Amino acid sequence: MQHIEFSAGLDQLIWKWTACNIYSAKSCYLATFHGSTACSWKLIWKSWVPSRVKFFRWLASQDRSWTTERLARHGLQHHPRCLLCNQEPETLRHLLLECRFTHEAWHETLAWLRIPAPIPSHDPSLMDWWMHAKENTPRILHKALKSVA
Repeated sequence: MQHIEFSAGLDQLIWKWTACNIYSAKSCYLATFHGSTACSWKLIWKSWVPSRVKFFRWLASQDRSWTTERLARHGLQHHPRCLLCNQEPETLRHLLLECRFTHEAWHETLAWLRIPAPIPSHDPSLMDWWMHAKENTPRILHKALKSVA
């Protein structure tokens, strides 16, 4: 049988995300992104795009966008193929990286902004493309690249 001892002291809440063990809104914000890709939250929240675009990007990064793939997973009515190209099932990857209409939008946008980055297509995710594109883009264009992504 195991012997358990209790102390007579008061219970205490400790916030493990700061050195002083005290909660702050800033430490909570930083803890939210603990363990995530170093720049993933910057790609979303530190760009020059409207809030609704940031929110869509955040949903997409969580795989929470209502694509036909997700509708099917939840047993909801859906189209069998992408409504833009009618060639492939509508997955988030297809919509953001593979659809021929998406390729055209990427090409036109990057050319218009004169950002010397390749069009995303064979990258595992939009985040992977952004990390690769950032390496080959002049620093002065990094915030524009974040906004494009």
